[in-house]
Amino acid sequence: MVNFEQRFNKHFQYPYVFLNESPFTDEFKQAIRAISADVEFGLVPSAHWSYPGWINETYARECRDWMRDHQVFYGDLESYHHMCRYQSGFFFDHPLLDKFEWYWRIEPGVQYFCDITYDPFLYMQKHKKQYGFVVTLLELKDTIPSLWKTVEAYAASRRIDTSDRSGSLFPYFRDEWTGDYNLCHFWSNFEIASLNLWRSPQYRDFFQYLDKTGNFFYERWGDAPVHSLAAGLFLTTDQVHYFEDIGYQHDLYRHCPTEKSGLRCNCDCPVGTNETTIDHDVHYDTCLPQWRKHVKEVEKKKNRWRWT
Repeated sequence: MVNFEQRFNKHFQYPYVFLNESPFTDEFKQAIRAISADVEFGLVPSAHWSYPGWINETYARECRDWMRDHQVFYGDLESYHHMCRYQSGFFFDHPLLDKFEWYWRIEPGVQYFCDITYDPFLYMQKHKKQYGFVVTLLELKDTIPSLWKTVEAYAASRRIDTSDRSGSLFPYFRDEWTGDYNLCHFWSNFEIASLNLWRSPQYRDFFQYLDKTGNFFYERWGDAPVHSLAAGLFLTTDQVHYFEDIGYQHDLYRHCPTEKSGLRCNCDCPVGTNETTIDHDVHYDTCLPQWRKHVKEVEKKKNRWRWT
């Protein structure tokens, strides 16, 4: 948070909202308020962090045990399943967020390497963007074995056109050779997005369809691929923005604007890859080349339409 204040918020003074499934301690609140006075602390409603009535909790526990034995990343952590479901379907309805139309998700331990001297929210509004990301990467296949087929079934049931001709973002996520999920998604530990995207009737319907499968608990569906595939269904490519200029690291994965891009602003970026940081733009599981290719193809189609 100190890093975020230094790189961005000291110029703009946006408020912070902290949410947790258990009450924050007075010590934690005091430490946070020493950094920024404009902060609110909220409790996640128990109904949003518990098992819905259609879930077989015994089977869910057996699934977690299976995921532990098969080393599915975070699959054995009960709280992680609840977190992914909450971030997928409920955070935007918390009363503390009612007064906001936009949000910037900030996770513990992230680091920003460059000064951000403009307002990303105003940029998004001005350019009619709905969702912004920094890192796009491959999802772990064993966490979402049935997600793609479920999303395809949902799209078919609602008569949503996901073809290349649809103009939607969805083809970015489809393997051009097999037609299956290519596993690319936007890493949701960094999101700048419109809350109205998730509050919309179509997204609520989408989440409820997914939720009824039980696979936030029987598998290990993450909020990142859920948000990403929803953006694919309901947004065009032009409504999604890649914040290439924002230097950012979560866990070991790092993105920094290159000098060649001309987007660096007082950056202090690590160089290369070592035991504390990985240059994710060139890492084996980056989807950045696919994103750039997809954007170029969309632009080519738009240009053809202009001349026909």
